[in-house]
Amino acid sequence: MKKHFFRKCMLLLCPFFGQQLAAQTVTWQPEILKQNQKISFQYQPKGGDLEFSDGPKSLAAVYNGNKWTTVPVQLAKKSDIWTGNYQLPDHALLIALKFYQGDLQNPEAVDNQNGKGYYHQVMDTKGKIIPGTYLAEAGLKAGATGDWTLNSFVSPSKDQKMIDSLLQKEEKLSKRIPRSLLFNYLDLKQLTMPAAEFSVMADNLLKGELKNGKLNEQFLAQAQRYYDKLKDKNGSAAVKSIILKDYPKSSTARFLSFRKNTQGKYGKDFETGAEDFLKAFPYSDWKKSPDNQGYIYYTIFRNLATQYFDDGQNEKFLGLFKDIDFKTANEIYRWNITRNQMAGKSDQKLLYNDSRIIIPYLLERQKDKSYSGDFDDAEKAQENANNQMDDRLFTHIALANAQGDYAGANQYFKYLSEKGTFGNADLNEMHVNVLEKLNDTKAIKPLLESSVAANAVTPVMFTKLKELYKSEHGGKEEGYEQYLASLTPSDKKNEMKVHVMANMVNYPLTPFSLENADGKMVNSKDWADQIVVIDFWATWCRPCIEAFPGMQLLIDQYAKDPKVAVYMIGTMQFGDYKAKSVNYVKSQGFRFNLLHDAISQTGTQDQVFKSLLPLFKQSSIPRKIIVKNGVVRYSSEGYSGSPSQLRDELSTAIEILRAEK
Repeated sequence: MKKHFFRKCMLLLCPFFGQQLAAQTVTWQPEILKQNQKISFQYQPKGGDLEFSDGPKSLAAVYNGNKWTTVPVQLAKKSDIWTGNYQLPDHALLIALKFYQGDLQNPEAVDNQNGKGYYHQVMDTKGKIIPGTYLAEAGLKAGATGDWTLNSFVSPSKDQKMIDSLLQKEEKLSKRIPRSLLFNYLDLKQLTMPAAEFSVMADNLLKGELKNGKLNEQFLAQAQRYYDKLKDKNGSAAVKSIILKDYPKSSTARFLSFRKNTQGKYGKDFETGAEDFLKAFPYSDWKKSPDNQGYIYYTIFRNLATQYFDDGQNEKFLGLFKDIDFKTANEIYRWNITRNQMAGKSDQKLLYNDSRIIIPYLLERQKDKSYSGDFDDAEKAQENANNQMDDRLFTHIALANAQGDYAGANQYFKYLSEKGTFGNADLNEMHVNVLEKLNDTKAIKPLLESSVAANAVTPVMFTKLKELYKSEHGGKEEGYEQYLASLTPSDKKNEMKVHVMANMVNYPLTPFSLENADGKMVNSKDWADQIVVIDFWATWCRPCIEAFPGMQLLIDQYAKDPKVAVYMIGTMQFGDYKAKSVNYVKSQGFRFNLLHDAISQTGTQDQVFKSLLPLFKQSSIPRKIIVKNGVVRYSSEGYSGSPSQLRDELSTAIEILRAEK
């Protein structure tokens, strides 16, 4: 695209240059397009943004009377002309083309004839124009198709004269707008009239259709929604009564009942409304012939479960799990069991007893494909379900471990996914504890070694592994570090190095002086001969606290190295933040060099952190940086959940910087 860039520059420099070029064009073959016909088009890009493209792409958008669909069309080049072929479907009314370079979602350049668009009407097999054609054209040109992606085919314009002209042609062609096109017509007509006039006109049209009878559910549903859109309560109520009388068990009646029974309701009122809804429209009936209203039951069960749980109606709470799908059951468990287990709220014994009943339901339905609607790819949907199941198993095992049911905990490790089996450091530590309590000593060392290979190890696990190594080597530590290093696969080491290199930066550090835990001042200018790791954290930040064991591993690794220092800077805290920080760290037994971020001009405790925002681009923590010679050379955000992985990440960065000349 170098030529393309050069031409752009020339156009900017010479306003007359573009006038000497031929305008880009599309020629259709045959000239009159008909439904169910194989057509071709010739694209001449000269004078447009794709003139020098060596591989333009084409996307066709076709309207079939109900909806727009898009399909890529292959282009072949002959001389300076690009040709494409396409089979028009049976019910096509209008076809539009756009040409682009690069990725469809983020193209480098697009040609839509300077916003005018490349589009063509499609006739019926007898060569006559079809009702709905002008509506389709008006919708495309006004950006009123209901699909924002089509706005790149033509630059949308709300020009009233243009829209009204096309609507008049449609009215003349159709004589009476058919029901199938009525709501498209109304959406466009609304753009050409004052609101009050339009409401009267729309009401008259809808009433006329309602009086004509032979009303199917689809039309009634659209009419009811349109009256809601117009905020016409009387019209909406009239259509509702027809729906409930003629289609009492329809999807539209179901939606209206859902809204009536749950909208704006909470607590006991929601409970009563939700139960009434489920009696009128049982979930078991919907499952026999499911449609796109699964979200209704997901919402009902999710909120009803929370109401039951919070209200102590445990039997009703557990009863919901008998029939619901994995996605819904997983969310109910996550919100009510996992959330309370993590927060230490509720009766932990009750949580465990409930979990023992629910987990088998989840395992049974893990592959029911209930997440398919949330993903385009079936494998990704199942992968998500597996990840969710791993998280629920973590909660269950943690509850069992806390309750001393080690046998109960141990039986569920086998259900973890391949990724989850050794991928969670905290779960691995729990597994070691369970095996110790069950006196299964032979299984502990293989578990520890597999955890090291997965880089998901806690300090407690490292201590245990060293103890086992020493017991096998006459109480000696000699060779332990080499043994430990041999457990990590080379591909994992390479992945870590690639990750670290991707986060290397070069950003000047504004010198600062901060108070430490003893009330003394520490000046960054004194770090001239050191590589310094800084961890920005806060007492309110859970991921920050969870990363502490990994930071302690790093500190211990470099404890005897005068060329490496680690500082923990508490930032963005409130109240007596100095005492909070110091007391928390001491109470947990961490051996940190604590610093307190200074108060900025705005009165918040974030002076040093804020000075680095141009580098960070956002204010989230935890955030680690590494400083060398007064320059920030490494920056990473967040916490993976593995202490050993965090230690390895930062130590890899340190050694790369140390090796620099």
